[in-house]
Amino acid sequence: MQPSGPDLNAQPLRFLSAYWTVWQGLGSRLQQALQHEHDLDLRTFIVLSHLQEAAVTPSQLAGTLDLPRYEIARVLRCLEERQALTRAPQASDARRHALHVTASGAALWRAALHTAEQSAAPAVTALGPDLDALTVALERLTRLTHPHPEATP
Repeated sequence: MQPSGPDLNAQPLRFLSAYWTVWQGLGSRLQQALQHEHDLDLRTFIVLSHLQEAAVTPSQLAGTLDLPRYEIARVLRCLEERQALTRAPQASDARRHALHVTASGAALWRAALHTAEQSAAPAVTALGPDLDALTVALERLTRLTHPHPEATP
């Protein structure tokens, strides 16, 4: 008798498969739209999004996004070449630099955000009222899988 295969409808495999498929579909569509409209990749857009909130250091950004520092450095070089951000030494430690979005970087982000919203709209608006509940659940899952010392799940 052949051993039975995995039950693809059992949790957590069902969740992981759905999560992967959604990410691949939305991420691919978004990547293509951002590249075509703004010459940005998805990772650079996400980094630029996080820089809109407040000045941070590259290492803080790497920690927040759970990306290696060398990858953050590559993305930041790209954004600097596009004059979308500047670096300024921190008053408390001149070896550390805070990242600041420029006016052109903010304009690029706003335009790219509009593209991202348009790209995702057909799928996410079809969820209707389930969108908020799904977003809350994913945010909770984020806290559970990436706990910060000051945060509690």
